[in-house]
Amino acid sequence: MESEQKKETGERIASPHDKAIKKFLSEKETAKSYFLEYLPAEITKDMDFSTLKISKDSFVDKKMTDYYSDLLYEVKLKNMRAFVYLLIEHKSWADHFTAFQLLKYMVRIWELYLKQDKKAKTLPLILPIVIYHGPPKWSKDTNFISLFDDKTPGYVKDYIPDFCYTLHDISHLPDEEIKGDVLLRILFKTLKYIYTPELRHRLPEILQLFHDLTDKKKGAEYLGVLLRYLTGSARNLTEEDLEESVTKIIEGGDLMSTIAEKWVQKGREQGRKEGIEKGIEKGRKEGREETRREMAKRLIQKAIDLNIIADATGLSRREIDSLALNP
Repeated sequence: MESEQKKETGERIASPHDKAIKKFLSEKETAKSYFLEYLPAEITKDMDFSTLKISKDSFVDKKMTDYYSDLLYEVKLKNMRAFVYLLIEHKSWADHFTAFQLLKYMVRIWELYLKQDKKAKTLPLILPIVIYHGPPKWSKDTNFISLFDDKTPGYVKDYIPDFCYTLHDISHLPDEEIKGDVLLRILFKTLKYIYTPELRHRLPEILQLFHDLTDKKKGAEYLGVLLRYLTGSARNLTEEDLEESVTKIIEGGDLMSTIAEKWVQKGREQGRKEGIEKGIEKGRKEGREETRREMAKRLIQKAIDLNIIADATGLSRREIDSLALNP
């Protein structure tokens, strides 16, 4: 489908997760590898991968892009037009209402489909898939109808929409079960460990996988993408840890080695720059907070309602109460 959905959901600022995952899974061969390795064979045997297309549309609400990434694929299934909708959860917990989120996004896909095909008489099949990589194991039911009360009478269940989604809990997938082409294995192993302290020990072996790519130019491109992702998202990885891991693959003088060397140097320069910028911003932030506290104190002296003061200054009610007790 042509890219129109951003008009509906607003301009989006891509998160580090979003940029990296979309880059990796927008490779047709990597997407095909994912389907073949992780979807039921009874589905993939009927897919015509020569017709595989990747949409530029995103159906996630702008305010939810820190928590979700999505990708929409179109492929012929038994010569019928079908879609595979991939929703990637970046939350550190399993969302109880994921099925509801999926339903909203699927409806948006159908709406866009009907908007673009005025002569359509049927809706296309959408296969919803969720990739999750949060620390707790996924424990939520994957059927939409599970969101309704168990006491719902059976005679009204025919009026309730229902579907299920395929779930891939990457965080709890054993390493030996992470399969697929090289780029897919690099992505999934990174997603598995991105939130954990273990990443610093696993990173060298993840980066070594880049040497298995025959297209060194593509490898260098994706190495850069992965390093930017790790810099922005790996909270348990220090700059020194990352630099040490990257340095280990700087050998042989190939293109990837050059990219790694440049990244190390750029990282050092960027670190110095960000240190200065953070210092300036910290000063500004502290100044703004002090101004708000002074304003709150003056309003308290005028006996203004404390809830109104909280709304006006943006300070929490607890902070306002503390200022009122200690003027």
